[in-house]
Amino acid sequence: MILLHHFTWRQFGIAAIILTFLWYAIVLLLYFRKDIATWFAKRDPEPLPHRWDEDDWDRELAGEALEDEGVSVLSSDSFSFAGAKKSEHAEDDLLGLVPDALEEIKSVLYTVETQKGDKADFVSLFKLVSAKYGRLKNGPHLSAINDWIRDNVPFRFSNEELTALWN
Repeated sequence: MILLHHFTWRQFGIAAIILTFLWYAIVLLLYFRKDIATWFAKRDPEPLPHRWDEDDWDRELAGEALEDEGVSVLSSDSFSFAGAKKSEHAEDDLLGLVPDALEEIKSVLYTVETQKGDKADFVSLFKLVSAKYGRLKNGPHLSAINDWIRDNVPFRFSNEELTALWN
């Protein structure tokens, strides 16, 4: 019968180290065999294929995206810019000028009001507006603009005076 007091600590330590190495060697060989083989081979593993690397993966899922209705894709040589279109109706050309002119008239009125000006001051400042928007004096909207001026200025204007403002 073998008793434990016959073994020295040195013999016990050597036996424990050897058994530990054997245990880990067996575990590594059983469970990590492929990893050990690639580590010793020192070759890079082949990357996994990615679905987005393929060119037609989006067409398989839901088809190609459609352009918005009325939108088309053109090359740069298939279109060009033309000059401004001459309108058959001069009235349409003036529609953008009317609100701009009214804003300018409002600023003239504000200036006259804050400076406590009179009718002569308004007439002199209005000459700048009439020079800037000269196209309106022959347009169909002149009567509506004159009516607005008559309703919003603190002075009395006759039809002749309003006509003279634009000349």
